[in-house]
Amino acid sequence: MRARLYLDVDGVLNARNAKFIWGEATSTSMTIHHPGGYTDDFTIHWAPDLILALDVLRTTFDIELVWLTTWNENNFVLTHLVPTIQGLAGGRVLPYDPPFSPVIEASGWWKGRGLIKDQAASPTPFIWIDDQEVSLHGHKILAKTTGTPSLLIPTSPIAGLTPEHVEQMSEWLERLPDDAKTI
Repeated sequence: MRARLYLDVDGVLNARNAKFIWGEATSTSMTIHHPGGYTDDFTIHWAPDLILALDVLRTTFDIELVWLTTWNENNFVLTHLVPTIQGLAGGRVLPYDPPFSPVIEASGWWKGRGLIKDQAASPTPFIWIDDQEVSLHGHKILAKTTGTPSLLIPTSPIAGLTPEHVEQMSEWLERLPDDAKTI
């Protein structure tokens, strides 16, 4: 079975201090036009070497990329972000499904619900990287996916994913049994 990477954007790939972590970073402003005329203006900061390292990891271990981010709204991750960062092309996009009432459900739990549903439909070893939700909801994910090899990585929102995290993922993937590394 193929390992899966559930990947957030803000605080993981988009991190203000990426240049201090990776040695070089790029920034750009982006305007996203939502249906109904609403727009969002963003400045995103990313390290090209991080994007390359993740693409190499995906190729080396044949990892399935699953976008799990608020950028999934209206497929903006694939139509706006991926062309801008020039890497991490493709992948599946889990539906952006925020709660109807944040009083009843924590605002980020939609990511946990989506991951659990995705794993229930097709269990496979997985990595989940998120700057907020792993710390808040990781224990729930582990309880619902017991028996499935998993690696949960919380990142610092200003530093994002680090070279040490990429090395941690590589070592974890290398330790998976051979039958868990292939389809």
